[in-house]
Amino acid sequence: MIRVIIERNVKEGCFHDYLDMIRRARKQATAIEGFIAGELLQEKSNQHKAFIISSWENNAAWEKWYNSEERQEVLEEMRPLLTTDEKITVLENSQLLK
Repeated sequence: MIRVIIERNVKEGCFHDYLDMIRRARKQATAIEGFIAGELLQEKSNQHKAFIISSWENNAAWEKWYNSEERQEVLEEMRPLLTTDEKITVLENSQLLK
């Protein structure tokens, strides 16, 4: 299993529109085989900084979603709501713990 953290900075006054897009994207992501779960969190001291943490069965499932036409369309619509490009971090279990 892998976890993916997507960090986005949302423009002031745009968070509700951003949430609508995230709901749509999550619904589409759940159709991808290998999607396990996802959640949206906000930084406590900065309500405009959003983090999506998703779990995937493997990197291939994540890559399928990452490269999908659906994700690219949502991301294009979302870009005007963001102050910077998204930052993506892909995490996997440490081999040291196995």
